[in-house]
Amino acid sequence: MDVEKVSFNVDTLYARLEEQVPIESAIPLPQGRTAGSVLSVTPQLQIREARVGDAGVRLSGQLQLHLVAETGERVLYCFDAAAEFTHLVPVNGAAEAMQPRIFGQLLKCACHREDDGLRLSAVLDLKVWLLQSREVGAVSAIRGAVGLESREAAVLTRRRSLLGAKAIQIRDELGVEAGTNVLESKGTVRILSSRPTAEGVALEGELFSALVLLDPEGRLKEMTVRTPFSDTVRLEGAPGEGANLAGELTGLTARVDGEALFLNGDVSVSAYGSAESRTRILSDAYDEGGTFLCHREETMGLMYLGPVVKEDTAEGPLAVPNHMPEVQQVLYSRALPAILRLEPRSEGTLLEGVALVTTVYRCDSGLLHSFTGEIPFSLTLPGPGSLVLPLSAAAFSAVTGRGRLLQGRVDLIFAGERYEENRIPYTDDLLSGAGTQQSRGILIYAPDAGETLFDLGKRFGIPQRRLRELNGEVTEPFSGAERILIIK
Repeated sequence: MDVEKVSFNVDTLYARLEEQVPIESAIPLPQGRTAGSVLSVTPQLQIREARVGDAGVRLSGQLQLHLVAETGERVLYCFDAAAEFTHLVPVNGAAEAMQPRIFGQLLKCACHREDDGLRLSAVLDLKVWLLQSREVGAVSAIRGAVGLESREAAVLTRRRSLLGAKAIQIRDELGVEAGTNVLESKGTVRILSSRPTAEGVALEGELFSALVLLDPEGRLKEMTVRTPFSDTVRLEGAPGEGANLAGELTGLTARVDGEALFLNGDVSVSAYGSAESRTRILSDAYDEGGTFLCHREETMGLMYLGPVVKEDTAEGPLAVPNHMPEVQQVLYSRALPAILRLEPRSEGTLLEGVALVTTVYRCDSGLLHSFTGEIPFSLTLPGPGSLVLPLSAAAFSAVTGRGRLLQGRVDLIFAGERYEENRIPYTDDLLSGAGTQQSRGILIYAPDAGETLFDLGKRFGIPQRRLRELNGEVTEPFSGAERILIIK
């Protein structure tokens, strides 16, 4: 008797970890500027490298900051700063071949006066998925057994694959008053639609920009801009049908020249597909003499289901702290989303968190102030029973009202990937020994619901065709009410 084997690869979730990392750093002021008060801080987190070693996952990156501040003489100015960070997430049994997937977010980001400069105080939350690719050996066929009965199965694996990518430059021009200055620019990109073409995938998208301007009279003004764009991502050796697009804003600048505001956005668009493979394996087998047993094993495999994008809105009150003056006019606001809970449920994946909303306002005396409040959010991502790996989260806010109680609205954009964790049974080897009942005679057998002729044939060492001859036409799987005649 000959045994044929085959191998297939599966991705497994080796570890899922979460750690919070404090980031403290001195922030030098621009030349000639003094530290009065910081009105708002807009952070951008970049994780540049994630390397797996024996000790765990070592991360390095940079926290880029754009600050709007006042000098002690109440003169507005803005500047950029950065803080580098490195961190080791310990993982027992980690190996270089493992693939890390990282989602980083800020739970806190603030700058305070310290001596002649500023001090950054931030908390970085890291969610780490560590994937391990395993090669599994399985029996695919048996040859030469007398009275062999076998049952086959197909192992389906599906992985995310990069089909193509393109860098897109987006330009827009708007009219403003001469002498206007741009204090801050923040944005995100959305892919609105896509369609396959002969060249790849044609897309329609939108660059959403939120700008803070200082007009010639020294008044703050917030401006939002929606810039549509279209392009085509070429794919290497793959049809565009079924490709999923993901867009990332890698750079955004805004400058004023006379009465024109020039907006420049750099966008990276990636096209992903599913690399799917099917491997035929031996599910189960027996021979008439019952000379062997199939040794069964089971492994877990992650099945890539595709991207998930969810947009939602959260609203809530924002109370001015008691030690601060009342609001006479809201000037602008900035929101930082923080995902605190990600839980798979029967109806989908529950995502809960808070948006940290910083509101810059003018009080009755004309002075500028700011405070940060929280607006909780809760949404359900589609896909019951799946695992969701978060990739990015963005939030844009609008705050209205006067006095001590304001009303905030936050538009949330969440992007992630969905996976399904499947149990994959297979036969890894054959064991010698009595695989069937060796008694002989006539038996009227009452099968359990769900059993089949294969199950009965394996138990008693009888070919399925012989059972059909004895029992005529039977319906499989059995309901549990049948009585099966067995003669051996």
